[in-house]
Amino acid sequence: MKVFIHYEGSCEPFDVPPDQTVGAMKRMVKETFLVQLPSDNQVWHYLELSYGGAALQDSWALRDVGVVGGSVIRCLIKSEQRPVMHVFNAVTRETLQISGSEALLHVSVARLKSMVSLQSGLPVSAFRLSVLTDVQLYDCNQLQDYAIDAGTTLRLDTWDGWVEFLQGCLLGHRMAVRKISKWFYGAM
Repeated sequence: MKVFIHYEGSCEPFDVPPDQTVGAMKRMVKETFLVQLPSDNQVWHYLELSYGGAALQDSWALRDVGVVGGSVIRCLIKSEQRPVMHVFNAVTRETLQISGSEALLHVSVARLKSMVSLQSGLPVSAFRLSVLTDVQLYDCNQLQDYAIDAGTTLRLDTWDGWVEFLQGCLLGHRMAVRKISKWFYGAM
């Protein structure tokens, strides 16, 4: 089937089989239009194909997303800021992405904890940060004191006994929170 790729004001025809994947189409587009993606440590540049206003995933086959002969597929170069570091939250089992410039690697641990607190919703006093080798980060030190590089994954752990309490708070389980509060502070 013949489809048309629209890229930067130009529209070129491509003869492709209906079971062609989007990833293979991207490779064809790069070769035809001589697309060069800039290499940058802080910003990730990638090629995106869209059809009907939706971004197409690399593993999808063209026919599976309704692309028929004569269709026009839009091609764009997109960019996303790479996270400077990641923080694995042991309470929620999610990984937070900390974005910014590499200057963030030179702030204090206390400043990073404040940023993580805003993003996670957990109070600063309820958790500690460590590198994955179980070296705890102390608030008074700078991140550079721990040789933390861009792309590093840190770990957020709570103090003993707080996991159940915080999970109950995050999930809205009032009775569990009340029960744990009584255990922490005695009868109310």
